[in-house]
Amino acid sequence: MLNYSQDNENTHISNINHYLQLMKMSYKEAVNELQGREECQYDYFNRQSFKNLARRNFKSINKKDRRPNHNKNRSKYSEGLILHHVLENKVENLSYLTSIRNHPDFMYQQKENLVYCNLLEHLILHGLIAKETKNKLGIGGYNSIPAQIEDLYSKEKNNKLNNQEKILLSAIGLEYQEYKIVLAKAKKLRL
Repeated sequence: MLNYSQDNENTHISNINHYLQLMKMSYKEAVNELQGREECQYDYFNRQSFKNLARRNFKSINKKDRRPNHNKNRSKYSEGLILHHVLENKVENLSYLTSIRNHPDFMYQQKENLVYCNLLEHLILHGLIAKETKNKLGIGGYNSIPAQIEDLYSKEKNNKLNNQEKILLSAIGLEYQEYKIVLAKAKKLRL
């Protein structure tokens, strides 16, 4: 479990170990570990919006492509946590309109099938998916998330982080060089 209470060497070592332990787990074990930290209380999308749009193949009344309304209560972004769709080990990109259209069962969007994670944990989850599916799934997140994290560290170095970016980076709980150690190990997940 990550420790945010102190910013010292022991805390950082503990945080590094948290990430390394996640990488040693199966995808299901890692999800269970993260869900044990905090369960999601809300579905990803508003159920009624999802149901209404599913009837029109996710088109608005004026025939424009449209995703369902997000459930506003689900966000923990202000704590540096994002939501990961647990069933992305079966179906890729479950928050994207194409996937929603191809898999319109609301089950994929239910709170039981979501997990809160920081960006580095999100990368690890996608790495575990890629590893377990032999690179058939999880690759998009696995390839794109490091650039997001690198951008945060770069902005931190140049004192250009906005408040939300500070929170996202703080939720990772590592200095840049420590992050690089974890990233090097995470890159080996899909090999």
